[in-house]
This record gives sequence, structure tokens and C-alpha cells, in this order.
Amino acid sequence: MSTTTLMSTKSDGMMAVFSYLDKFCDALEKVRDRSDFHGFEAFSPTSYHEIEHAMHFDPSPVRKFTLAGGLTGVMTGFALALGLDYNWPIIVGGKPAGAFSIPAYVVIGFELTILLGAISTIAGMLIMGRIPNPKLRVLDKRTTDDKFAIYVPGASVDGPQAKLLRELGAEEINATQAP
Repeated sequence: MSTTTLMSTKSDGMMAVFSYLDKFCDALEKVRDRSDFHGFEAFSPTSYHEIEHAMHFDPSPVRKFTLAGGLTGVMTGFALALGLDYNWPIIVGGKPAGAFSIPAYVVIGFELTILLGAISTIAGMLIMGRIPNPKLRVLDKRTTDDKFAIYVPGASVDGPQAKLLRELGAEEINATQAP
């Protein structure tokens, strides 16, 4: 049997396969807080809000990258404009240079905020997603098509975790080998 879903774990484990989203989400809610399912991962063919609610994900740390990039951009934009204004003043109509010309700095500050915020968001997504990672491997190809799966590292297909997942509606439970 061919297998597909990206994993980087080094331990053997088991993969429980589900066909229906409702059974899969019920199983996720039941196993989420159990200590014998520590480190489990869920796989689905696409993103579903039901899975996110069942898993109780923490807020994404990528937003911190965006904030840092945006703040860096606005500070860089204002510093650049202020530095240029002091070093090469353009005095028009007797207006004073420097801090009194702040409205002119807003444009470059805004543009650099957007630019550096977007670049740092992309960098944050790549870093937090551990992309690229040549050690990733595929566990079950069906999870990229129409199936849902729960991977439990270190569990056996004959153990109590497998029994519980069968009771919760898993259609099949397979052992997975670490690469």
C-alpha cells in the first residue's frame, strides 16, 4: 500500500484512517486531552473549520513575524525620510525642515510597513512550517484525496489507543514505519 502525508517523526506509530468528517472530528475531540495520545497529528485532504475547533489550535505565531516586520518597516520609513530631510533639505516656501514635515514621511513609512510586513509574514510561514524540509515523508496518500487520518507516534495497532480509535469509527488502522 502506498502512503502519503508529510511527517518528520523518527518513531514508529500507527495511523487510523476515517472516511467521514463527523466521525473524524468526534475522534479528535475524544483523543485530544488523553495522555496516551500525546503528540498525535491529524491529517485531512483540505482545511476544515470543524477540525480546527476539535484540535483547539493556539493562535499562529506567524502574526508575531508580521508585527515585527510592520514595526521595522514603519520605523525604517520614518528614519529614512527624516535622515534624508536633514541631510538634503528641500526648503519650499520657507517651511522648516525636519520634524515639521512629518506628513510627507507617512507615505514612505506606510509603504515600508506593508512591504516588510508581507515579506516577514512569508518568512514566518516558511520558518514555522519548517519548509523546506527534506526529511519529510509521506504516510498515507489517501489523506491528500478523500480520507482523514490520526497518527499516533509510538502506538501499536494492538494497543489501547487502536482499540479506542476503532470504537470511535476508524475504518482501518495501519502500522507506520519510521524512515
